[in-house]
Amino acid sequence: MSRFNPAYCYRHVDHSSYFGHFKGHKECGFTSRDLYAPPSLQDGNTPKHTIYCRNRATLLEAMSGGGRHGFERPYTPAGCHYRWYSTAEICMILERFDAVVFIGDDTLKHIYAAFNMLLREDLALGGLDQRDLVESDRNACRCENQFMRPECSSHIVMESQASSDTKENVEHGRSYHCDRKSYIPVTSKTKLTSTGTPHMFLPTTGSPASEDLHSRFNSLLTKDPDGYKPIPVVQSLSLGASLSWSSATSSMDEWVSMADSSSRNVPFLWTGPNAAGHLKPPGQILSEGNSAIWHYTLETAKEAKSRELDALGMYNLTLQADSWDGTNYGLKVGLVQAMMVSMLHVNCQNEALLLISARSSTGSRGWILHRLGLIH
Repeated sequence: MSRFNPAYCYRHVDHSSYFGHFKGHKECGFTSRDLYAPPSLQDGNTPKHTIYCRNRATLLEAMSGGGRHGFERPYTPAGCHYRWYSTAEICMILERFDAVVFIGDDTLKHIYAAFNMLLREDLALGGLDQRDLVESDRNACRCENQFMRPECSSHIVMESQASSDTKENVEHGRSYHCDRKSYIPVTSKTKLTSTGTPHMFLPTTGSPASEDLHSRFNSLLTKDPDGYKPIPVVQSLSLGASLSWSSATSSMDEWVSMADSSSRNVPFLWTGPNAAGHLKPPGQILSEGNSAIWHYTLETAKEAKSRELDALGMYNLTLQADSWDGTNYGLKVGLVQAMMVSMLHVNCQNEALLLISARSSTGSRGWILHRLGLIH
């Protein structure tokens, strides 16, 4: 594993080149500067380490409470800043987990798709399960169309295994950069094994969820009885449940109860709903407009915290972002959201601090800052 260099946090990085090596970066037509504005050091006397959020509480508050200085401008957190991290750094975080699970409706599904784009370094098709895509779909479902076109969004990737289990995927660059792979001859065929951290999306629009989803979740929790690493869960339920507070709290209790019964370390992060875009149909304004969404954001965050879950708001992030239908947002919003839940935060002092999912000594389910021996 690469040694962590604290000086890296303070060096000025040209973020406009962040996506420069990603597939589709020219075709998709944006740079990371359109998504993320690094903090400026106008005052030379300001200590650089004070610019970035120092702990879990301030980080979540800053990301939830930020805003945009104009329509479609880069999202700026409130009070303190966070960094965009490279794929290699995100992979280093994932190695600390036995698995990562996303549970929720289509809002979270798009975040999971963008999470896959970061891990696959592919903006053009990285959010899709490409095994069943015909050539016409590969041409039609690129960049924003991965989310916007129904015939494309039906192919959104649902688990890491969809892109890591075949030699063809690796040879065509469709696998995850986190995976360490080896080929093992098995009779006349070649078997690919991967040691990367598995992750998956479990789709649900209410509570209780289906028995199949319960079975898949429990199977993951019990796969390795001797496993000691955390299995973090990112959870969300909003428009899929018609902004029902009771459905949201029931869903929280449902999945937390299953996690507790496993005796595994399973912390939760609750993510709130997106704001309503200006193209929201008039007939939906009362039930799904910003007034209803804002109250739902506040109440579900309160309920999550009362259960010792962390809560991350998405309302401010999407309030001045472009939505093609008033409900769903595109690739740029999804990538910012994926980076926000990528679990990494570095304290640039004498050691690395990872914002990971782990229970504290008092039993909190928060995504706590956990000291890891990354500096040798």
